[in-house]
Amino acid sequence: MSSLFADIVGQQMAVSLLTRALEQGAAHAYLFSGPPGVGKTEAALAFAAGLACPDDGCGDCHTCRRVLEGLHPDVEIVSPEGNFIRKEDITEINLHAVYRPYEARAKVYVFLEADNFNIEAANAFLKTLEEPPAHVHFILVTDRPERLLPTIVSRCQPVTFSRVPTPALAADLMSRHGLPSSDAWLLARVAGGNLSYARELVKSESARRERGLLLDLARDLPRASLMDTQVALDEVMATVEGRSGERAQDLEQEYERALEWAGDARTKSWLKKRHEDKVKRQQRRLHTLGLQTVTRVFAGWYRDLALVAVGAGTAALNQDRLEELRAMASQDGLRGYTQAIMAVRKAQERLRYNVDARCTIEDMFRAIKEALT
Repeated sequence: MSSLFADIVGQQMAVSLLTRALEQGAAHAYLFSGPPGVGKTEAALAFAAGLACPDDGCGDCHTCRRVLEGLHPDVEIVSPEGNFIRKEDITEINLHAVYRPYEARAKVYVFLEADNFNIEAANAFLKTLEEPPAHVHFILVTDRPERLLPTIVSRCQPVTFSRVPTPALAADLMSRHGLPSSDAWLLARVAGGNLSYARELVKSESARRERGLLLDLARDLPRASLMDTQVALDEVMATVEGRSGERAQDLEQEYERALEWAGDARTKSWLKKRHEDKVKRQQRRLHTLGLQTVTRVFAGWYRDLALVAVGAGTAALNQDRLEELRAMASQDGLRGYTQAIMAVRKAQERLRYNVDARCTIEDMFRAIKEALT
């Protein structure tokens, strides 16, 4: 069992609950909720593998490996088409859910960004959730459980995820990637409990360059001219879009590897459809994650300025920029730093509701400049 959840870090209570469910009998529906980047999706796939596995989740068999790769016909991953999970998607699921699994012990439906049900889809799903077939399990994954219908939430077993503690995050980076202790602790603090972002900073040179660019923009924004601000905005949006292209190449390689076990034309056709759906889902998700990175870095910079200004530099996230922070921070600027952080928080809230991203970041820039000049 341990190998099944080996990649889940700092979520002992969630892993314990899921392990016990696989050993003693699982409920028909689960709600995985918590901040972004803390392992909810990975845990959902691991749990789905355990539900499908003929050996209660060994983590090593053909079934487990295919589920973890998102390539098992009895485990369907459902995500928004555009901005919403639509009624048509749920109608199709309802029709197919009644049929027995092709080869696994159970059918499992994993809903990513589950808070994006439109009202018609939510009501249609609720009917199946109330009387599910015995062989079906639903796993709903969301950063925003408050946006789900209370009637859906009440019919799911809650599994709560939290930000990964800095010591656990640093330990993971040291053991998994062989980072020196000082580097691991730096990236763990920079990530602020976001495991996905910490691992990305380790593995991706472009992610590290992006962080440096965003920190420079946050530093220079208060003194930037109107033209410079527009150039900065273009750079920010370009970095958000650029990451999607990188991930598309990784997905193409995953697809080529998946074809190796596809023995017939029908399986290859199914894999192609699954691959196309995954590319669409990842592009949308990466755009969201890119915007979250922008706002996280900006909020972290102004937070650090406030901490350094009051003599608490040891608590700053960006320890590798501490000399710059000390040179810029002043107690007279505390009110402005606080207002800048509030401007970022406002942008983060707006971005949760599918507004125009460029306009939102531009408004954030304007509010920060007004706060700090």
